[in-house]
Amino acid sequence: MSLTVKHLNSDACFLLTFQPISSFPPSPGQSSQAFTILLDPWLSGPSKIFHSKFSISKNKAQACVSSLRELPEPDIVVISQDKTDHCHKETLTQLPSSGGKTIILAEPVAAKLIKGWKHFDKTKLATLQKWEKADKSKGSSIYRVALPAATPNGLPGEVTIAFVPQKGDITRLHNAICITYRPPTSFGNHPDTPPDTPTSPRSTSTFDTPSSNRALSVIYSPHGCTYKTLEPYITSHLVREAALPLTALLHCFDKIQNAWYLGGNVCTGFPGGLEIAQNLCARAWISAHDGDKDIKGLATKKIVVEKYDREEVESVISPRSEKFPNRRIGTEAVVLQPGEEIRLSNVMDFGLDEDDTVGGLRERFTNLAAV
Repeated sequence: MSLTVKHLNSDACFLLTFQPISSFPPSPGQSSQAFTILLDPWLSGPSKIFHSKFSISKNKAQACVSSLRELPEPDIVVISQDKTDHCHKETLTQLPSSGGKTIILAEPVAAKLIKGWKHFDKTKLATLQKWEKADKSKGSSIYRVALPAATPNGLPGEVTIAFVPQKGDITRLHNAICITYRPPTSFGNHPDTPPDTPTSPRSTSTFDTPSSNRALSVIYSPHGCTYKTLEPYITSHLVREAALPLTALLHCFDKIQNAWYLGGNVCTGFPGGLEIAQNLCARAWISAHDGDKDIKGLATKKIVVEKYDREEVESVISPRSEKFPNRRIGTEAVVLQPGEEIRLSNVMDFGLDEDDTVGGLRERFTNLAAV
């Protein structure tokens, strides 16, 4: 199975395409079984906060498409927050108001805002509730999509999406959208993954699941959040779903700071994302929200940007191997221009040693997995 990440603009709009690897080509008229998720679409025009005199920004580079109508219809559109560079009305309303397969999945404040536009039929919009560790009384706050089996003898797959906000963040900037993908199978040999509940018996885990059967996993946090914020989700979902190492971390490289009375930290950047990338042995860290913008307004006068280029990030998260000096090990640092994409797959596709990778994870999560 594979994940293709395509950057649509120079900011934080990505198209994720999850694809099972099947021994059987699709029959005539049968879909390819690809599952697509569009993140925070903003394709043209400015992003304003309150009023243009307060804050207005515009991407310097053009998006690779001018309208959502130029893209194949996505299965899910995720809106991570209500700010207009993530929840952009002019872009989102390019989607049909009713019909089709696309569901807009928005965090609570953004969902309320979108409902207020009165553009979309209520069946097109779902609220992504704050993630909480499941218990018998509350159930799971994870949004789940069942994927039909590839053949009558196969087993269904599943996509899960969780909204994990950082506690005490009054700006509501620092959150994460966490995604896992387990493909449908052609035969009944799907790994027996327990449901997301702490009381379930653990018949499998990240450490005893073969690389080829591990779920793909993505953490999208364009403004960054703390590793502590993600830790409960990691221990109660990613470890139990055998979804580690992390396939892709979509997180800012640049650190952006504003005056405390204007919200303080805007993006945690490389210093904030490093702990996440290293602790989860991320296969790739893809720069998000780092594109050049024209910004104006009273709220932008005190902004200080600390830039980190790809080579600087790579030198820390992907040092050169002592055995093979021309080869780097660890996390790949990636910067995608509008229209560029990267394809990621399981551990073995990266030329890494399976035992070393899993051994490193086992060491990191020995205590966490027992929670």
